[in-house]
Amino acid sequence: MTFPHETSIVVSADDERALIVYVLTKLGANQRESLIQADVLTEADLRGHHSHGLQRLPVLAARIRKRLIRVDVAPDYVWTADSVLSVDGKDGLGPFVAESAMELAKTALEQRGIIAVAIRNSSHIGMIGYYCEKRAREGFLCIAMTESEALVHPHGGTKALVGTNPIAIGIPSDSAPFVFDMATSTSAIGKIYASKHRGEQIPLGWAIDAAGNPTTNPDDALKGSLTPAAGPKGYGLGISIGILAGLLPGGEIGRLVLGTLDTESRCTKGDLFLLLNPAAFAGGPTLTNRVASYLDELRHSPPQKGCENVIVPGDRARQLREERLRSGIPLPKEVWLAAERLKDEL
Repeated sequence: MTFPHETSIVVSADDERALIVYVLTKLGANQRESLIQADVLTEADLRGHHSHGLQRLPVLAARIRKRLIRVDVAPDYVWTADSVLSVDGKDGLGPFVAESAMELAKTALEQRGIIAVAIRNSSHIGMIGYYCEKRAREGFLCIAMTESEALVHPHGGTKALVGTNPIAIGIPSDSAPFVFDMATSTSAIGKIYASKHRGEQIPLGWAIDAAGNPTTNPDDALKGSLTPAAGPKGYGLGISIGILAGLLPGGEIGRLVLGTLDTESRCTKGDLFLLLNPAAFAGGPTLTNRVASYLDELRHSPPQKGCENVIVPGDRARQLREERLRSGIPLPKEVWLAAERLKDEL
């Protein structure tokens, strides 16, 4: 690892994964739980989504120690309808619960064509595009939705009443999969924390302070609320995902969602995954080829003045991942040292 300047550090993906696995296994997680959780966090850092990367490890560790997250658990998986897999995560590690559920769901995709996986009582699942890309590389389509605490003000309001409630879509392609992943807020709360760790201001329009005024100060933003993406559009989508991913699986919504950020509350959010088998659809046999052709058409279309080229969602993150696999992942030194302190304690 290297220190390009005094506030940051560069580490390899292998070193980051190994540190996370060490900490989690020392806290009692089994090998499968630890490997899946470590992969989700490291892949977020590789793609530049540090809000969902290593900086979450201390909170995870604290929640495990307080038994708000239970490790080495056996979730309940129940087929409540031919195409609905209902999951009680038993307060387990979110990535392990979600990945195990989808591995089971895939066994029924060939016959049923589409499966809904509805998860409750499971901790934060991290970057949801991770799951969509993984399914797309396996040849399936995946739509993922999850919830956060109420961090976003309603359009025209000032009080945080809606989650950042992200949605992601993964589609297989002859080239790299198409992966679209967005929060329904202008920014994820983790990006506010990441800016705070780096000692940077946040862009205007990301958040308002406690008095309802726009702010660029991450500390004031954390005392206030996030803005919905595209105003009423993100607001409406955030509400919709709260209902679909929260209430439908048996979780909570709005201010009743707790436990994805703090170290005091049991996690009450829900997750919803829709898995589709292209072979069950008329366009399935040619889907991957046509998706690849269309994405190439977009990339080779004329760029606007001032833009070097046209990209599609996922291109920048994929390129960054390749660069960081070669040269390492730059992290705030504070984040890496916090993780190493955990290792030393254990």
